Amino acid sequence: MFLSLLLLGLAAVAGTARSATTGAEGTVPKLVFPLVAKTDLWDNYGDPRGAHSHAGIDMENPWGAPIVAVEAGRVSYAESGLGGCMLYLYGRSGTMYLYIHLNNDLTPRNDNRGGCVKDVTFAVPNGARVSAGEPIAWNGDSGDANGNPHLHFEVHPGGGADVNPFQYLKRASRPLFSAKLGSQFSLGLRGELIATGAGTVQLEVDRVRHYPGGHWLEIDERAVELTMPPDALLAPSLGDASSLVHRSLRKPIPVAAYTVRMRTTTEAMIGANGVLTASRVSPVP
Repeated sequence: MFLSLLLLGLAAVAGTARSATTGAEGTVPKLVFPLVAKTDLWDNYGDPRGAHSHAGIDMENPWGAPIVAVEAGRVSYAESGLGGCMLYLYGRSGTMYLYIHLNNDLTPRNDNRGGCVKDVTFAVPNGARVSAGEPIAWNGDSGDANGNPHLHFEVHPGGGADVNPFQYLKRASRPLFSAKLGSQFSLGLRGELIATGAGTVQLEVDRVRHYPGGHWLEIDERAVELTMPPDALLAPSLGDASSLVHRSLRKPIPVAAYTVRMRTTTEAMIGANGVLTASRVSPVP
């Protein structure tokens, strides 16, 4: 069973097998996007790959970017010459997801010395049960992707033949950060303040830092609404967040915002409106 799934992921499936899965595609739930990073996403499913067709989507992402579980399920490690360090996620829906070319470097210098092991490639033990949005691995260039960090991602409804992941990735919920559900966190957010009022601030965020232990990570720009309690620190030059009237700023203001410590929920990870609470917002040069 393992060998057949491995061959299914790394080689192509014939077009007749692809079309036979049409009825199963409805089993794929709405996903959490598989990376927390600025991502170059386009539809390259089915592109020629030698004598075969591309069985997944390649996404260009920075080396070491956090890779997350797209739905709750169980993970299984794998390794091959072409795919390098890989991970299977067996989702609760019955869909199997395959992550390929994961990190095998001990340093950013592409040393290929790390192997395919926990804390280098994988963020969780082999066989672990994970929640949607939980970190499971790190992006890399193992296998035949050497020197070109990217994630190859596949979707197999019912554990069968691959289908085009593009439609699911386009409508997936984009995480601001990744963490185990229930763990404590706070965030640093950088971007532009675009509106204040009614106890909230709205930012266009392009960089995120997860505490504890994170570093600043560039993400695709997105709007994030933070709750602004009366005791939060808002620089006077930024306006009055406690105003009863919502006010859009004529000119966005570059800012850094920091959130209060709270426990991780799925809503917090995807940055749902009003879930994150600001502790301070300050202008930056």
